[in-house]
Order: sequence, then C-alpha cells, then structure tokens
Amino acid sequence: MHFSLRSFQLCSIHLGVALSLCSTAAYAKKDESLEIIEVTAKRQAYRGNFDVLETPEAISEINQQLIENTGVAGLTEALDLSASVSRQNSLGGLWDSFAIRGFFGDENVPSGYLVNGFNAGRGFSGPRDLSGIERVEILKGPKAALYGRGEPGGTINLVTKKPTFEQQGKIALEVGSRDKRRLEADYSGGLTEQAAARVIGYYETGDSFRDTIEINKKGVMASVYFEQSDRSVWQYELEAARQEIPFDRGILAIGGNFDMMPIERFLGEPGDGATVTEVLGHQLQWQYEFSNDWYLNSGLSYRSTRLTGTSSDAEVSPARQKLYYNGRTLTRQRRQRDYDTDQFVIRSEVSGQFDTGSIAHELIVGIDYDLFDYDRDYRVYRSPALSTNPTNEQLHAIDIHQPLYGQHALPTPVPAIVRVQKQFATGLYLQDQMRLTDNLHVRLGGRIDRLKQTLDDKITNFDAEQSETHFSPQAGVVYQLSDSWSLYSSYGEGYRLNFGTDASGQGFKPNETKSAEIGTKFNLLDNNLGVTFAYFDSTQKNIIVADAANPGFHTAIGQASSKGFEFDVTGQLPGDIDMWFSYAYIDAQVDKDAKDTGLGVALKRGDELLNIPKNSASLQISKQFSVADRALTVGVGANYVDERLGQRGSDFYLPSYTVANMFAKYDLTQQFEVKLQVHNLFDRKYFPNSYTQIWVQPGEPRSVDLALSYKF
Repeated sequence: MHFSLRSFQLCSIHLGVALSLCSTAAYAKKDESLEIIEVTAKRQAYRGNFDVLETPEAISEINQQLIENTGVAGLTEALDLSASVSRQNSLGGLWDSFAIRGFFGDENVPSGYLVNGFNAGRGFSGPRDLSGIERVEILKGPKAALYGRGEPGGTINLVTKKPTFEQQGKIALEVGSRDKRRLEADYSGGLTEQAAARVIGYYETGDSFRDTIEINKKGVMASVYFEQSDRSVWQYELEAARQEIPFDRGILAIGGNFDMMPIERFLGEPGDGATVTEVLGHQLQWQYEFSNDWYLNSGLSYRSTRLTGTSSDAEVSPARQKLYYNGRTLTRQRRQRDYDTDQFVIRSEVSGQFDTGSIAHELIVGIDYDLFDYDRDYRVYRSPALSTNPTNEQLHAIDIHQPLYGQHALPTPVPAIVRVQKQFATGLYLQDQMRLTDNLHVRLGGRIDRLKQTLDDKITNFDAEQSETHFSPQAGVVYQLSDSWSLYSSYGEGYRLNFGTDASGQGFKPNETKSAEIGTKFNLLDNNLGVTFAYFDSTQKNIIVADAANPGFHTAIGQASSKGFEFDVTGQLPGDIDMWFSYAYIDAQVDKDAKDTGLGVALKRGDELLNIPKNSASLQISKQFSVADRALTVGVGANYVDERLGQRGSDFYLPSYTVANMFAKYDLTQQFEVKLQVHNLFDRKYFPNSYTQIWVQPGEPRSVDLALSYKF
C-alpha cells in the first residue's frame, strides 16, 4: 500500500475540483425534472427484498437521526447503543474492536465489518468515523451462509449516504470540551439528468482527557450515481482518511484498585509520537433490472490501509514487571509497528421471484472472490528479566506516581515478526425463501468456499500454505400470525479464517460458530413501534490460544459458548416521543480448558469471556417541540453495562456503570441549526474495557459540545 499524506492531499484537491464542478452543473441546470430528493440502491447484495417481519433473524438498525441526536461520531460509540455489542481490546485506541452476542474475532486485528455489503473492516484504517454513513445495521447471528468470512456473533454493515439530484449541502462547525474542534461539510447535486455526485469531508482536532494526548483526523468521501437507463444503475464511492492517534493502554488497577491513579495519567512516552493510520478505498456497483422480478447486483471493491507508529506500554510478564515488587516502578516494553494491507473483493449476484405451483420463491444466487494481503513488520524491545538486576533505563521504566517523560534514551526495538500473509477465498452462495402458505415461510441456504492462505516469514525464511473447502448452511422458519406479528426460528453456521500457523507449520482450521435462535417480532401503535425478542444459543471452536509445549507458537484448540436473550424496541411512542431501547442478557463462557495467548494463565471450563457483561441496556428518548414557530428537539439517554471479566484466568472484574447523555437542537432559521450535546452528564468514572490489570481503558469524563450548522 502506498497511500501517503501527499496522496491524501492530492485526493482532497481532486475532490475539491469535483465539488466545484458539481456545484456548477447543478447551478447551470435547475430543471424541474431533477427534483429527486434521494438516490438509493434498489436492493443490497446478499440481503434480498424482505420485510423485517419476514426475516428469520434479529436485526437492529441505528439510523441517521439516532446517530445525529446522540452525537456519536465513531463506530464504536454508535455500537454502544446496542446491548448485543460489547467493547473489546482496541489496541490502545487504534481500531474498532467489539464482540457481538459474546463472541469476538481475532483480538490481534480489528473487528471485521461491511460497507454496503463489502468486507471493509479487516485492515488498519483506524477507528471508523461516521460522517458519510446513513445507517449502521447490526445483523445478528452467523451470516457466513451468505456474506462469508464474518465475525462469529454477527455482522456489522455500514450503509453510506448516496448522492441526490437536488442541489443541497450542509456545513457544520463544532467546538467542545478539551479544545475539540470539528468541521464537516456535505454537498450533493445533479451533474446531468442521469448523474449525481456527493462529496463529504471532515477535519477534527483536540486534546484527550488523558495527559499529553492529542488527536488529529481528517477524511473525505465521494460518490457518483449514474442512471444509464431505466434498468441499469452504476454507483462509485471513494473513501480516504488519515488519523494521528497516540497509542494509549490506559491506567493501572492492580488488585481491582481503580483509584490507584488519576484516570488522566498517561504511562506511555510522548516522545514516541502519534501512531498514524491511513485508508484509501474504492467501491463500484452495478445494478441491472432484467424484469420487474429479476435483478443483477455486481460490484468490486479495493481498499488499502496502513498503520505505522511506536509505543511504550506496560510489560505484562511478571518476570520483567518491577511494579509487582515495589509498587511504583513500571517496566515498559517499546514496540514499533508497520502494518500494510490490501483487500480486493468482487461479487455478482442474481435475485428474483418465481412460483412452483402454489409455492412462491425469493431466490438469491451469487459468487464472490476475496483477496486479503497483510504485510506485517512488528518490532519489540523487552527489558531483561528482573533476576539480572537491570537498571531503570534497561527496564524503560516510569514512576507511576510521579511520571517523568523522556528520562532515558528510548530503546530500539528489534524485529519480532516480519511476514507477509495472504488469504484467498472464492465463494458460491444460494438462498431460497419459500412462502408455503400466506403465513408460513421457510428459508434454506448455504455457501461453499474454496479457501487458501499463504505465509512468508522473513525472519525464519519459513513458508507455509493452507487450502481447504468449507460449507456453511443456514435454515429458518417464519410464521406470520398477522400483518404486524411474526414468530421465527433459525439455525446457521459461521466461520472466519485464522491467521498464522502452528509449531509444525500447519495452518489453523477456521474459527467456526454454530448458532440456533428463536424469537418474535411485532409492531405496535399503528406500526409506529417495532419490537424484537430473541433467544440464542451459540458455540465457537478453533479459537487461537498459546501452545504451551512450543513457546512463541499458537494452536487452535480454544472453545467457547454463548447463550442469552435480547429485547429491542424502536420507534415512536404516543405524544410523538421517539424511543430506542436495547437490552441483552449474555452468558458467555469457556467450554474447554486451554492456556491464554498472551498472559500464560490457565483457562478453565466455565470461566467467563473477557469484557462480556451479563446484562447491558441502552435507552434513548427524544421529543420535538415548537418554540417561536421553530423546531426544538430535546433528548436524553443512558447506557448501562454490567460488571465483566477484565483479565483472563483471574478474579479481576471491571465495575458496572451507567452513563447518561443529553442533547438539544434548535432551528434558528430554515438554514441555521444549533445543537448542544452533553456526554457523561453526571461525570461518572467508568472503565469500558481492559486486557489486564495494567491495561485498563478509562471512559471519558463529562464533555460538552456545541455545534452550528448551515444548510443550503
């Protein structure tokens, strides 16, 4: 990948020119025939054309209004609104990492997600900014029978904002606590009678509540819509972003003492500088309508990412960690990362309807190809063992109570992992949902993948190759009791390729998931309020764990299970009150004795999984009033997260917490809007996730943001 700051600037210049051309074209041709408010794809790949009540699965949708009202700008914060999703190890804030229904993917890489149905979350593009995102779909349960290669507990799909033919735009300026400044612009308009374009850009800078930490990020998204004919539509989308984020492992909470130090204290090294993440992505889609009943949906995507930076963070090995002996001197390791990924995806899908006698069919048949290339250069400095009586300089140490940055020369990391890994997957999938009667639907489907993985280790000159074929089935039943109430049950299997090899050079078997689900969906209050209740029972195997007999290597023997239920309510209550409520009970545990990958501790059957709360809930409500003949919207919300295991193989738990938020927005004129948002309203001290007692992430204290936007 060769996406540099210069290429980002050039891309921004080109998009600026395109924006000017869009504006000129829209100004030059203000024809009544162009009064189209929004362009949307006729249907999404892998999804078909089903009503929510006809789908034998639980789906949550965080729409644009909820995103704007709650004031979340990042994917992780948006997913906090769903009780089914819990935060995981984000590698010091460098990426999005989450578990769905208690299951997470490989903790050493970001959690996967989709953008418009394309795999897009596997690289190192940094935390995803939500500018340019129309809605966030949480598709629960294993989806490998259609999507392939998804995360075990479900799939996140981001749907982007589309161009409009009507000229319209928005500029927003936001200022807030800790010197936050954010500028966002969005412009869309018609180029011709058949083509429209949209450009969205953002720039944000500010300080963290953490000492010495500053954040700088910028990005641009552009899209073009071209209606070739009444039956043929093309869409192209560009994503480019760059973020500078210091690596931050958080605070210490030895023995569960969360008052051991102020949450503002940074224990890294400011001299390491920021870690930089970059992304450049392209998507091209073509939708063709053969008839009123049959469609072709084809597309390709190319996305390159890069992560570079150096960090100093707490050493986890007791044999090297001096803090465990004197209570104030923290041994640190120094690590240098240069991760480079390229991903290419191509797909083609036909969907449509037909009848066989009295049975109506909704058929989806498709083929796709996915190439993921991961070039990793990882270097580490680790101090000598304490038994050798090393100096504080050799320990790269810092005093946790009186930190003095830059006290010693920064040690030079040495190569630990330098390798190129590639994954190839070609899949063929089919799904048929049959309407046997007016009320009874049966869904059958499956996917077969031909998988290949290669590894080239530059340090050991070791090469490995793995190939296999994998089949993922799915089945579901929906019974509609009425037009507004349905019952459903489903079974599905999921999988995800595991990176690397074992000590003998053999590739790992894929991480596999089996899940059964039963639930009900119904609409209330004249279909203004939607309710979903689901019970699920899942198992996961071939989890990567450390190979105790071969230090430095891993083996895929881990096994876990997760079961529980979810209750989601969204829509409008009487009195025009908008509501979002999500609750989940998740019992996730280890099913097979193993050894932890990083900490070298025993995992016993029945142990809880890391960072998975048993109970969690989110409630957001808002109402619009009229003040001086202008709209005033006021809303409040709260997220509750139960206590959860904070370090494997221990009794260290993160405490439960409730965080409240509020917002108010007012239309000053038809064009100007002002919005006030308060996050963590009562300034609660909380800790969303951790990996060990010395890597604990504190939550942000109360922050206040004020935004002024202008629409044209």
